[in-house]
Amino acid sequence: MATGLFRKMLGQSRQNESSEGVEAPATAELANEDALISSKTSDKFYFWTRPGTSKEEKKLVQKLDLAILTFCCLTFFTKDLDRNNINNAYISGMKEDLGLYGNELNWMTTWFQIGYIVGQIPSQILLTKISPRWYLPAAEFFWAFFVLFIYKCQNAQQIYAIRFCVGFIEAASWPGLHFMIGTWYRNHEINKRSGIFTASGIAATMFSGYIQAGIYQTIDGHLGIRGWRWLFIIDFLITCPMVIIGLIIIPNPLHEKSTWWMTEKERQMCIKRLEADNRKPLGRFDRSLFKRVLGRWHFWILVTWFTLMYFVYQAPTTSTMALWLKAEKYSVPDANNYPTVYSAISIIFMLITGTYNDWRGSQVESVVLICMTQIVSESLLVAWNLGKPAIFFAFYIAGTIQSLFPVIVSWTHRVCSGDAEERAIVIGALNSIGLAQGTWWNQVFVPTVEAPRFYRGYRAGLAASLALSAWLPVVMWFTRRQERQEKEQIIRGQVIGGSGHDAEEGRTSIEKRGVATSLTEQDKGTKPGIEI
Repeated sequence: MATGLFRKMLGQSRQNESSEGVEAPATAELANEDALISSKTSDKFYFWTRPGTSKEEKKLVQKLDLAILTFCCLTFFTKDLDRNNINNAYISGMKEDLGLYGNELNWMTTWFQIGYIVGQIPSQILLTKISPRWYLPAAEFFWAFFVLFIYKCQNAQQIYAIRFCVGFIEAASWPGLHFMIGTWYRNHEINKRSGIFTASGIAATMFSGYIQAGIYQTIDGHLGIRGWRWLFIIDFLITCPMVIIGLIIIPNPLHEKSTWWMTEKERQMCIKRLEADNRKPLGRFDRSLFKRVLGRWHFWILVTWFTLMYFVYQAPTTSTMALWLKAEKYSVPDANNYPTVYSAISIIFMLITGTYNDWRGSQVESVVLICMTQIVSESLLVAWNLGKPAIFFAFYIAGTIQSLFPVIVSWTHRVCSGDAEERAIVIGALNSIGLAQGTWWNQVFVPTVEAPRFYRGYRAGLAASLALSAWLPVVMWFTRRQERQEKEQIIRGQVIGGSGHDAEEGRTSIEKRGVATSLTEQDKGTKPGIEI
């Protein structure tokens, strides 16, 4: 192993220094601190904490979960709640009150997506310059007020303008929160937590209809305000506490100063945990950033991967299933409730695969399974005349595609760990470019007028599923090539520039830790860890 060889060479070097009368670095203190960081001790299955984790590290991770993961899930739940509520408001009186009898709802969605796409990369750049403790709550604050303004709108044009602003500000949410998760958690912890974070948004999709139904039945007309307008007022009221919670529990930048709920010893442990995975802090933000982003394979290969996933994600969905149920004369409650099984399967599969990926140290098996389910689903829908049970089955297993969102983001954290600015930009580019591509794909191949059969849509989806499957070996090849290059340069006492932009700093960091991790071993299923 490169790790063992490097450690052996490092030990011999220190012995030589001592024998020559040169004072060797004090390693006892480093060894004691590193001993608190979990090492590769067991292949035994674990759900939350890897076997061998010290009590101190367990306590630290619990604090991170209570602060970071809780905030991420709560704020993302409110964002997806609003995203679905515009549709609920439309069918709950907005259409009639504002005279929306054309394509206004589509334009409301389009203007939101334009703002969302345009805002993501600039937002990620700001996030590398402004502390998340202030930036993310500020985004929450402005987002809440723009959502509130919708309740006062009297025509579609006003809603278009506000929806653009809502989308632009919301661009700080998904990529920014994923970036924060990757800034505090280790590789063997990210998959599960990214899955839980993404699942919180899917849960909002499931519950938004129930919430709207309750509002409509209880306070429609209260204080002279229609039920659909109350929906946005309640969105505002739900979001306001998130601003306060964010200011209280979002930690300060790790390498700058401590947070009130974290001791200095725990902050140093966080730094060592991330060093164990070669996760670098924020560094240079200058003209070289664009060269670093565009000159490496991460941007081009991972964004293409995410885009292919978005193509598959366009159909089948809960919306296309609802249109099929309506065409089959199912009742309105059934047409709204049956598609929630799709979302439930997405959540369950996401949590299972996240747990499995963290345990195995590899996402490959999960990606293969997701691709297989999508090919089966799209094939059944292309065949179509197979009976209702087969169509239900096809729609439901299609929900596994959403599990690929956290997988690709976790993969990005891993391969971009050596350059924090690049990692931020690539994560923003994944969603902005992927969503932009998925938008035109949906308009071209999945137009509502072709419901419920979507003859072109499901055929295009099958082709995209096959392309998605074929792209996995490409991603694996680039990942393993990077890992081989890293190991070769570790042996020479350097760190590859493709994983970090300061080779001397990287070499010093490795010498302090005396550890090196292997992406290839993780892809083969070997547990990731630190050998002390």
